Amino acid sequence: MKRVAGVMVVVLLALALAGSVVGCGCQEEAVEKTTGQIDQAKDAAVKAQLMMIKTGVQATIASTGQVPADASQAALGAFVTPWPVNPFTNQPMKEGDGVGDYVYTPGSGTDFTLAVHLSDGSTYTAP
Repeated sequence: MKRVAGVMVVVLLALALAGSVVGCGCQEEAVEKTTGQIDQAKDAAVKAQLMMIKTGVQATIASTGQVPADASQAALGAFVTPWPVNPFTNQPMKEGDGVGDYVYTPGSGTDFTLAVHLSDGSTYTAP
């Protein structure tokens, strides 16, 4: 009987310890860390894909001698195949204000700027 009681005490202590770990927020920290790493990976992907769009703009300039009016799939699709997908929405990348969307601003001559919105709210400009 003493042995059964001792085993029960050990089991109860183990359950209490497990309950305290669950309630300490450790799981929440692990989820936040994983989500942060996933967002960082998606940010890296949209930065790389932004370079595909930049290459399309540069190819248009080389072909026509002027900056395209917009950097849409319709305008650049002949030079950018396949068109990049926004990993945050799983939709084709587009101009806009959302995470993974890009901003294209034609300048004078052959100048232009191209940037993308990242998960932390910042904007990355293509070099």
